[in-house]
Amino acid sequence: MGRQGATDIDLATVRAALDSLREPDGTRSLDPNEIADVVTEGNWAGVVIGRDEPSESLLPRAHAHLATAFPNIDFEIRAGRLVFRGGRGVGEGRHVVAVFGGKGGVGKSTLAVNLALTLSAMGVSVGIVDGDLSAPDLPHLLGIHQTEAPSGFGWQLLSRKVRPPSQRTQPQERFGIELMSVGFLVPERVAPVLAGRTLVSTVLRYLVFDVAWKADVLVMDAPPGTGDELQTMARELPLSGAIFVTTPQDLAQMDAERTLTLLRENNVPVIGWVQNMAELNCPHCQRQIDLFGSSSRLSDAGLPVLGRIPFDVKLSATADEGRPLVLGDPTGPIAYEFAKIGSAVRRWLADHEN
Repeated sequence: MGRQGATDIDLATVRAALDSLREPDGTRSLDPNEIADVVTEGNWAGVVIGRDEPSESLLPRAHAHLATAFPNIDFEIRAGRLVFRGGRGVGEGRHVVAVFGGKGGVGKSTLAVNLALTLSAMGVSVGIVDGDLSAPDLPHLLGIHQTEAPSGFGWQLLSRKVRPPSQRTQPQERFGIELMSVGFLVPERVAPVLAGRTLVSTVLRYLVFDVAWKADVLVMDAPPGTGDELQTMARELPLSGAIFVTTPQDLAQMDAERTLTLLRENNVPVIGWVQNMAELNCPHCQRQIDLFGSSSRLSDAGLPVLGRIPFDVKLSATADEGRPLVLGDPTGPIAYEFAKIGSAVRRWLADHEN
């Protein structure tokens, strides 16, 4: 018998396969008529369940049920605002890691870019998602400057149709990592107009699920605060883990703690936190100078310290040049700290595959 492909599957086949899916109390999990659509391409199949607010366990259970029934098919299950592809949510062996900070200006974007490049240097296939929809800085940090609004970029945000892999938006590539950002749609001098929870949710889900990522790990740069973007990330995106970056003082960590509470309320695992601008080495006497007061809020909350990045003007200077410091000074003290952070993140992901 030949290898079964997704083109052998249709709406009736999926309905029949899911008819035996049961709740713990023995009741049927899905009415056959709730399977609204099936889209196929090669050995991939997308299944749409017509339920706006599915339970947290429904999509993973439906995915496992179909994967057992059709072991040669890569399934994607969608219902309401949720998507599940197996593994931690974006596919077997794949992860989304978000970088949070609480306050603005603590180094989230810089950490996200340099962490992505560090993981790539370690042999990890990496993509970076610009989740800060109001201030999309990642293209600038990677030396991509959008001076004019493009025409026909191809984002189809209003379509409710599940796109097969061949029809998804292609990410850009820079320094060996993939990149997608709202910053590609608007010139640098123009403020993106993305207001409202529904639009924010639609754009963020598009960036994760309707881009043709090849990467195994997506690093997502999050905005400050606990607004619509963070609410969507915590509740609707399959985050494998989160990393905090903040300066040492109590005020910055207090704001980070607000975000930490949001993540814990939504069962998002936190890998640890990074102390940015932890100290300054005096160029004359080489003594360490603490630029901020210190606080133990995040450590007291149970977060391990992944690394301590010293203050170095080269970090911001190379960022403005679009040449991240781990590339410009790969053997320096900051690159060393990023190597420690990258190693810790890679180990954590390996330990949390399932």
